[in-house]
Amino acid sequence: MNKQKLRRKIRVRKKIKGTEYRPRLSVFRSNRFIYAQLINDEEGKTMIGISEKHLSEKTKLKKKEMAKALGVMLA
Repeated sequence: MNKQKLRRKIRVRKKIKGTEYRPRLSVFRSNRFIYAQLINDEEGKTMIGISEKHLSEKTKLKKKEMAKALGVMLA
């Protein structure tokens, strides 16, 4: 992991803690896909994780439309 990413991770994790009732949202964007996770930091477990691969629509959607569909699916 590069230094900037590690520093950002440490800085954010100091302030934000996920609970069972209000989990932390973690989003990772690669060049091809968007991944999202809801994390309970008290137990150290990922409650749910989704990506564009989980969408039933295999049509060509734009990035904004794909991100919106993932958000609706996660909610």
